[in-house]
Amino acid sequence: MRYVLSAILFFCLNMTIYADVLSSLTLTDAEMQKLKKYFPEEDTRHLVWTGEPISIALPINKEKRLIFPVSVSVDVKSALNEDQLRIVNNDQSIYLTALKQFSVTRIYVTLKETGKVILLDLMADGNASDATQQIDIKLNNNPVSIKTKANNEPVSSFSENMINNDISFIDLIRFAWQEVYAPERLIHNRSVFTRAPMHTEKFVSDLVYGDKVIAYPEGSWIGGNQYITAVLLRNKYPHQTYINIRRDLCGNWQAGSIYPTGSLKSYGNKRGDSAMLFLISTQSFGDAMRTCHGDA
Repeated sequence: MRYVLSAILFFCLNMTIYADVLSSLTLTDAEMQKLKKYFPEEDTRHLVWTGEPISIALPINKEKRLIFPVSVSVDVKSALNEDQLRIVNNDQSIYLTALKQFSVTRIYVTLKETGKVILLDLMADGNASDATQQIDIKLNNNPVSIKTKANNEPVSSFSENMINNDISFIDLIRFAWQEVYAPERLIHNRSVFTRAPMHTEKFVSDLVYGDKVIAYPEGSWIGGNQYITAVLLRNKYPHQTYINIRRDLCGNWQAGSIYPTGSLKSYGNKRGDSAMLFLISTQSFGDAMRTCHGDA
């Protein structure tokens, strides 16, 4: 494991990359819709609530975890009974187990911090995955705030190389790498890191200049006063491309790492058309990208 972790390429950016040529590089909404075919729809880790009901398929007799940015309450409004669905509510996570087959049923999840209601359409499916999924919130540019576990204070900006609780950039990237790649039993220090909302779309077209890749944010965590976000990058074209994280990224990032390499083989090459980008910021992923949308 140490050997693999040491292979992570670490680069300190310590700069803001501005979007002065953004208009010529970003994809249209129609083009982004076409690109969704490149990613599996049913098994993604990152789901975004934008006001439309979110469909969740549950395997039979296997527990599935859904993670929210804040504490939640759940109401099935008597649509399902305890013989059909078991629900365990643990602060920011709910654990759902379909005990019997049932058709599409709507449940209501309330964000305790704001009172907003998220609609989930559940369906029992014997072939569904039990992989954990994160529910992110994007509502009219008024994102849900997130608080650290350690002191329950709002996250604030912090730009030093070593941050609260002696958590370094390398510690942040190592933890995120483990969350993405390592078996559950090898993940440590979870008490130091908190899952964070990304305030972003399922796919982002303006993170990487040059229309090189499809970018798919997978998850964010907070350690101390810094965010670490994992973003899957996949080559779009039938030729090799290269990502230089010092020059090719848009956003306000403190540091970054790309694993296993920035050289991506042609699309469809399962051994090399993708890489995982890890980005450290003092804001949520969506807020760090505001300059790319012309919002900053």
